[in-house]
Amino acid sequence: MTPLEIIAFVLIIVGIVKILVLAFNPKSWMNFAKGIWKTSALGIIYFVLAALVFYYLIQELTIIQILAVTAFVALLIGLQFARYSKETMTFVQKMIRNKKDVWSKNWLYILIWLILMLWGLKELFM
Repeated sequence: MTPLEIIAFVLIIVGIVKILVLAFNPKSWMNFAKGIWKTSALGIIYFVLAALVFYYLIQELTIIQILAVTAFVALLIGLQFARYSKETMTFVQKMIRNKKDVWSKNWLYILIWLILMLWGLKELFM
């Protein structure tokens, strides 16, 4: 299997397990998720995994293809969040309560997105 096939396989297995567990015992999934979200190194783990997946994606796809798939996934996530718009807006308002906090707490995330978008623009128009 290629690295991309392995990434897809892991996603498929985790997704199927999650759906089955949620169908039969949602509380057990929540207990599992709470344990993961309490991990102090979670941000570092996600960053490393994202960088690793991106490394393998960029070996076989263009940044434009990656951004297009990202748009598709963002729309699917938005579809789910739309069902919880009240809760989502409460969360977002809490996040942006202080302009300084928005930048100080999210600078890496914002920087990564800015780099990806500028890279995409460069590929499209240069």
